[in-house]
Amino acid sequence: MSVGLYRYSGDINDKNTELIFSENISSEVFYQRYWVKAICESKVKLFKDGCDFDVGDLNIIMSELNALGAWATENLSGIDLKYMSERIENLKSVLPQACKCKGGKFYIF
Repeated sequence: MSVGLYRYSGDINDKNTELIFSENISSEVFYQRYWVKAICESKVKLFKDGCDFDVGDLNIIMSELNALGAWATENLSGIDLKYMSERIENLKSVLPQACKCKGGKFYIF
């Protein structure tokens, strides 16, 4: 299992809505081991499992991703640091483009 970032064409609960964007954040095991701690210690509010956010929140999300990257640099090493850093950098590169598409909120689950 994994934790991902998703965006739908409309209300997530509407059976006719379509998935228009998806991006893997992390494996579930890695997320629970490192991302949860990083989110807590970095005081991240929006970019976490179970949350949703709008296009207007992009600046906050990018700032939170920067904080998570700084946490990873300070607290991880080796392959764990490489994995988390690559995931964060990927998210920072794809999110601005994903915000240009018409659609509803972003969801993390």
